[in-house]
Amino acid sequence: MSLTKQFSLGFMVVLILVFFGTVWINVNSFRVYINDQLSSHAQDTATSLGLSISPYVGDESMSSIVETMINAIFDSGYYESIELSDLDNKIIYAKENPPAPESVPEWFMDMFPLNPPVATTEINSGWNIAGNMEVKSHPGIGYNQLWENAQSTFRFTLLLFIVGTTLLYAVLRMIITPIFAVVRASERISARDFSEITDIPKTKELSLMVRAINKMAAILNKQHKELTAQAQSYYQTAYLDPLTQLGNKLALDNRLARLFADKENTPSGFLLIVRLSSLAHVNESEGGQTADIYIKTLSHILTQQSAKVDAETFRVRGGDFVVVIENISEDNCGKFLNTLSNEFVAQTLPIYTNGFAHIGAARFTELTGKAKLLENADAALTTAKNQPNRWQLASQMEVQMSQSAWRKEFSRIIEQKAVEIFRQPVKDFDGRILYHECYARFKAENGKDYLPMSQLIAESEHLHCSGELDLVILEKILTLFSKNGGEPVAINLSSASLGEKSTIDQLLTLLKKYRNVASNLIVEIPEICLQKAPKNIHYLTDVIREIGVKVTIERLGSSISAFSHLRKLRPDFVKLDGSYTRNIHLSEDNQFFVRSLVNIAHGLNVSVIAELVEEEIEAQTLQELFVDYVQGYLYSQPNSWT
Repeated sequence: MSLTKQFSLGFMVVLILVFFGTVWINVNSFRVYINDQLSSHAQDTATSLGLSISPYVGDESMSSIVETMINAIFDSGYYESIELSDLDNKIIYAKENPPAPESVPEWFMDMFPLNPPVATTEINSGWNIAGNMEVKSHPGIGYNQLWENAQSTFRFTLLLFIVGTTLLYAVLRMIITPIFAVVRASERISARDFSEITDIPKTKELSLMVRAINKMAAILNKQHKELTAQAQSYYQTAYLDPLTQLGNKLALDNRLARLFADKENTPSGFLLIVRLSSLAHVNESEGGQTADIYIKTLSHILTQQSAKVDAETFRVRGGDFVVVIENISEDNCGKFLNTLSNEFVAQTLPIYTNGFAHIGAARFTELTGKAKLLENADAALTTAKNQPNRWQLASQMEVQMSQSAWRKEFSRIIEQKAVEIFRQPVKDFDGRILYHECYARFKAENGKDYLPMSQLIAESEHLHCSGELDLVILEKILTLFSKNGGEPVAINLSSASLGEKSTIDQLLTLLKKYRNVASNLIVEIPEICLQKAPKNIHYLTDVIREIGVKVTIERLGSSISAFSHLRKLRPDFVKLDGSYTRNIHLSEDNQFFVRSLVNIAHGLNVSVIAELVEEEIEAQTLQELFVDYVQGYLYSQPNSWT
């Protein structure tokens, strides 16, 4: 029972007892007073009437006078009975009224009975006693007075009771409101929301309590901001180029390490090396300041154009930049290269004796190694200097399906729901399963081979089929869970789906349809979506939490901007970018940064998952860094779920 109810019930019981006690004592006291009055009244009447009729008692000729005098007194209605008897107790004359008044309830008379005593007096005739007179006051008038007094007392006491109850409610509100505010503030603090209580009560004790909570919230908020600022500062120092604020060579190495370690998401795309063709000449002839402007100009062009194709840009050294574009077709990559080439031409100045910049590009898939990729891109870069458009694609290109063939495949997959689900567990260090992450695989039309996921993802986004594929995958997962049950499962939503509110609404409609199993589902959202579509992400998470679905932010740490979103979004889990996991035991920079991310996440009461764990020494290092859960081939390969 809540404190409010305990206080309310306690005070109400006290007030009710006081209410009925006051009424009872007042009415009972008045009853005693009326009894005394009736007794005195009867005795006075007996005495005065006895004296009045004593000259006529004993004389039969005067009996009518006696009767008249008794009737005159009795007819006033104040008496229940008057009896005149002789010395032998023989009744000479008697009068009697009914004892109960009609206007007073029976239960009231039973609860507060009036018992007026019988007053007796002797009737003298000369020096002799001629008889006795007994007079008893009528209780009806007393009951009427007692009933009126009880009603007025009840009304007045009831008014006091209502006023007292109102004051009690006001006092309880004054006491409980700050307490509830403190409770809510404590809950916010436990959820790592350090906002303070603005309404400070005037009561000294309550004010001290609220101020203490506010002080604690302020200290925790300051510590959390310092920790976040520390992580952001280290990220900028370790992974960002100070001149352009792009990722540096270490950030690129981490990105490529994750790219080729991810065996399930089957990466594909293009790596571009962009080189400032005239940097050496500008630096020598114009000086370092002009060279820096030259570098920043290229950085601005690459950042602006890369954002349009969801590419990542790095400055690795001097005038060399690297652009990584995932899930893009060769045709679209060619269009992107032409756009960059046109931008470079627009920037051409006389001081750029060798041209503004040139580009070498190479395609990568899940089968491409890092060394081979860079070698191909570098070879293309060498050739690009002599090309009219100043860019060159590496010659090693895979034979790909046409867009019409892909469109046909997507129609078949969506119509037939031709998807297979594989699962890989996320475990703690004791081997307990937290949930299974689900991966989708699509069979080719022959029913034997799987479609290449690297090309499928790129073409699905290009042909705007990502949302429909996500719906097919989600429905398949929910159907399998409804059938088989087991540990919770996670689904990865594509960036393209999360960028369209209409697709999100379709996903939510499907989740609500399977509300009975939706509480066993975790939705994994790429960190990049927090930057590109924050409103959509908050809309999605607000709705799915209402039906019990949990949220994981994956690839955390791939950009610095994610920190500001974590506190607002409050995910249940975060999954570290796999680039920090690979060979983490050999990189003190990655260890320090992961430890900072873990501290921030734990400060928000969020559990941390490390993915792509393949070696025991990596798992041991992650455990020492207080990561909560791990996932990777070290523990289990993805298994088919049927």
